[in-house]
Amino acid sequence: MKYTFSLMNRAEASAITAWRYEGPYAIYNTPPDDPGSLAEMLDRGSPYYTVRNAEGQIIGFFNFGTSALVWASSTPGIYIDGRTVPVGLGMRPDQTGKGQGFSFVNAGLAFARKRFRPNSFRLYVFTWNERAIHVYERTGFQRGRVLVRSNERGAFEFLEMQRGGEAPLPTR
Repeated sequence: MKYTFSLMNRAEASAITAWRYEGPYAIYNTPPDDPGSLAEMLDRGSPYYTVRNAEGQIIGFFNFGTSALVWASSTPGIYIDGRTVPVGLGMRPDQTGKGQGFSFVNAGLAFARKRFRPNSFRLYVFTWNERAIHVYERTGFQRGRVLVRSNERGAFEFLEMQRGGEAPLPTR
């Protein structure tokens, strides 16, 4: 599948904050047009990219750098721990669970490899989200430590996953 990436603009960020996930995935919902979420999504220090399919429809996003961490960072940036690039991502709710995750994640990693030249990638995923973990493992990420993070909504467990930045991307 062919995807195009562009720095996210305000209209795209607004559309994405209106997405609504169901069931346990509702944890990914943000209040529509939430000023804090919009500011983060438009901060070029740790950028968000809109992902479109071949028909030009927004089907997801990637964010790279400190915005993908599961803890607050005082200074936005692309790299942590040398040249490690944290990765965050989301697919439009009606696109999830349709077998597109592998190609979507690989496309995002290929884009980031060219753009940022990382030594490695790191991402964080809820420990209960086995569907996403399976996709990440297929794209070369390995399971690491479990972190507990708390916010106003409660305490949550995240699995830290990492893969090499220059390692070949799997084809299936």
